[in-house]
Amino acid sequence: MSADITKLLSSMISIGYVVKPHGLRGEVKFKLTTNMESLLEEGESAILFDEKSKRYVATKIAEFRKAGSGYILSFEGFHNVELAERIRGYHLFIAKNKLPPLKKGEFYFYQVLEAQVFSPEGEYLGKVEDIIETGANEVFVVRQQLENLSFREVLIPAIKDYVLDLDLDNRRIIAKVPDFEKENE
Repeated sequence: MSADITKLLSSMISIGYVVKPHGLRGEVKFKLTTNMESLLEEGESAILFDEKSKRYVATKIAEFRKAGSGYILSFEGFHNVELAERIRGYHLFIAKNKLPPLKKGEFYFYQVLEAQVFSPEGEYLGKVEDIIETGANEVFVVRQQLENLSFREVLIPAIKDYVLDLDLDNRRIIAKVPDFEKENE
C-alpha cells in the first residue's frame, strides 16, 4: 500500500462496507457498521478501500436510502452493475472530523480497538480485540497471546468500576479484571 493512501486512511474511519450490487444502475447494498446513520450524507467525500487488494477509489456518496437492515447507496461515477460489482466488499471511509464531538468519558470504538490493557499493578492483560454492545454498557474483549501460542481472553465491562484510566491518545487502558473472570483462570 502506498504511503499516500496509508496517510490518508489514518485521518479517516470506516463506517461500513459494500455487501453487493443492487439493480443495474450502479447502486449497492451497504452495511453500516456504526450506529450513526447521520454519517451517511449525500455529497460526502469518501474513500472506498479493499483491505485484501489494497485498491481504493476516491468518490462521493450520491444518494442513500434505508432498505431493511441495511442501506442502498450510489456513488458518483458508478452507473452500472459492472462497476458496482468491482467494489463488492470495499469499506467506506469518511473523514474522522465528520464524527460528532464526544462528551467526557465517551469514546469511539476505533479509538479503543487494539489498545493495550494493563492491570492497576502494571500487569499486561492484552489488547482490546472486540467490543460487545450489551445495551447497558459496552464490554471490552481483551485478548492476550500466551507463551504456548494459546490465547487468554478476558471480558471487562466498560464502566468506571473496572476501567480506571482510558488514555485514548496513547491507546492504553488501566482496568480491573472482574472477579468472575479471575475465577475462570
